[in-house]
Amino acid sequence: MIMDGEDFLDEEVQSNVQRYEKMIRNKTTEYFDPETLETIVDFYIEKDKLKKALEVLYYAETLYPGLTDFMLLKAEILGLMSKYDEAVAVLKMVESFEPFNPELHLLKGDLMLHAEEFQQAETCFETALQYADERTDMLFEIAYAYQDCDLYSKAIEYFEKIINETPSNDQAKYELAACYDMIGNFDACESIYLSMIDDDPYSANAWYSLGVSYAKEGNHEKALSAFDYCLIIDEDYLLARFNKANELVELKRYEEALQEYYYVIEKDGPDSITYCNIAGCLERMGSLAEAREYYQKSTRLNPNLAEAWFGIGLTFEKELKMKEAVNYYKRALIMEPENTEYILSLAECEYQLGNLEESEECYQLIIALEPEQMEAWLDWSYVMFNDNREEEAIDLLTEAIKIEPNCHQYYYRLTTYLYKTGKTKSALQY
Repeated sequence: MIMDGEDFLDEEVQSNVQRYEKMIRNKTTEYFDPETLETIVDFYIEKDKLKKALEVLYYAETLYPGLTDFMLLKAEILGLMSKYDEAVAVLKMVESFEPFNPELHLLKGDLMLHAEEFQQAETCFETALQYADERTDMLFEIAYAYQDCDLYSKAIEYFEKIINETPSNDQAKYELAACYDMIGNFDACESIYLSMIDDDPYSANAWYSLGVSYAKEGNHEKALSAFDYCLIIDEDYLLARFNKANELVELKRYEEALQEYYYVIEKDGPDSITYCNIAGCLERMGSLAEAREYYQKSTRLNPNLAEAWFGIGLTFEKELKMKEAVNYYKRALIMEPENTEYILSLAECEYQLGNLEESEECYQLIIALEPEQMEAWLDWSYVMFNDNREEEAIDLLTEAIKIEPNCHQYYYRLTTYLYKTGKTKSALQY
């Protein structure tokens, strides 16, 4: 195996962490340069061991008292631990040494955002901008801070500032579009991508992003067209090809979708999701044995992919092999125990096998998880009615109507039950 530079870097970080931890265990004192201590802190932050990261900084302060880089790191970690008052106190100390440090004011603004002190945050960000050497970089940092707090309208404001000041900044345009995507404003999102395409018709990334936006909006024909343009520019843009296949599935063009998925596998190698999608196409085309083979390939690559286990169950159910289907549905539910689609399929199979109690337990669970799940109410009432528990079935649907009074299917079914039990006046009312 050939190692690259990152592998050696990781080895060095691991070695430094081990040396630091050995020092702590032995209660000795060793010398670490500032850069090494920062990498150890970063290692613990990445592992979400914030307390340990803070302990490293306390040790760093004994070696390098008053070093502002460590103090800023300390404030950042205290912020991650939601200890905002302590973090701000550290920053005040830094400010007494370096009042014109833009990173100090940026971090303070970020802390204020998380503490929901929005006006103070904005003041800090404006101060950071005032002292920043690279204004565009600072505008990005402020926009990202708002983005991280899901404050997309404010992030949009700052990305737009970048574009107004540097109109050729594509990174800001992509980030701006992503914000519009997050708030569901697909028209604005698509307008940005179309503008970028006007500037550069051969931008595969812009065509791909436009396709993704159309797909999210449910405009599958336009999404397909955008992915096709992307692939004309770069035929090996595999994300575009994969998404094109997904759109072909949405349009029920399964054979064409299969060709795209096979191409992705050929170029990118085996992949559990792609195998699962291939299986889904084959299943819809009625090739159940072949579909099952691809679902099984998917589970071998990723045993935790619930969708693939569910797919195997679905192929057995379509072959009327309910006992086998139940086993695979249960396997899928181990990984996604609150997936109501899986529970509903299990309930139907249990009913077909004559396991009424198990079937009703499933329906009860679905309704507890997702009270608006219409199919569960209707199917459960059918199970009760067929079991000569007409009054229970009627009561169940009456309860369903209280939860969703505008569901016409409940009224039709309830009318049928009432009529069949001789309650014609109530049936007519419903």
